[in-house]
Amino acid sequence: MGILPKANALVLNEYFNNHNVPMSVPSMVAAAYALKDKLDWKSPAQVEFSEVLARLEPAQCLVVNSWYEKQNRLKTDGDAGFRNINQIVSWFLNRRYAVTESGLDMALTNVQNNSSRKLFWHEGPKHDRAIWNGKLNHALIEKDDPSMRDAPVQEFHANGRRNHAFKANTDKPRKPEPKVDSWKEIADLCMRRWTTHGQKATLEAEYDRGIATGKSWREIGASLGQIVRGRECGR
Repeated sequence: MGILPKANALVLNEYFNNHNVPMSVPSMVAAAYALKDKLDWKSPAQVEFSEVLARLEPAQCLVVNSWYEKQNRLKTDGDAGFRNINQIVSWFLNRRYAVTESGLDMALTNVQNNSSRKLFWHEGPKHDRAIWNGKLNHALIEKDDPSMRDAPVQEFHANGRRNHAFKANTDKPRKPEPKVDSWKEIADLCMRRWTTHGQKATLEAEYDRGIATGKSWREIGASLGQIVRGRECGR
């Protein structure tokens, strides 16, 4: 590990003044050992970064900096950022490629696919499966439709015969499912999917009925989705 010179200059200067010791390589080593708990040290990633940076010309540093500032998902701060840039820049320097932004793109791809040392990325946004390409995911609505999922199994068939698949409900009551914000978005999306004023009135009536009866957003979204789907299938 290396010493950060600017952060430690005052500490070292005070040490030599107080001990009246001439500055030399052995005395610097002794001072560093005596003051090791008071000095700030470079991490291994920072030391490696200094070595990589020393291999670049000033104009090449500007190219690397310009490319690095455009990276949104690649981490650029802290030791993770140092490790990322060390691997990417070293890759094309070791192959004597020209330092260009396209070369850095190529280096990034090769390091990501072939290097044993991983790159560090920011976490990507999570996708809402309930909406796909700006449209309702009907398959998900049907799967989660409470009217289908929670339909009770009858003890007797309509013909009076016993349904052997029926099992008495001896389970403990289930805790209510947490609210899912995406179903509010589904309901709002459904409310915009009308062409005529009659269709709009039908959606508004179903929406208001759901609010008035205290239905969850999941139930309202599912019922509105059925109306929209039925209308689209009837075209």
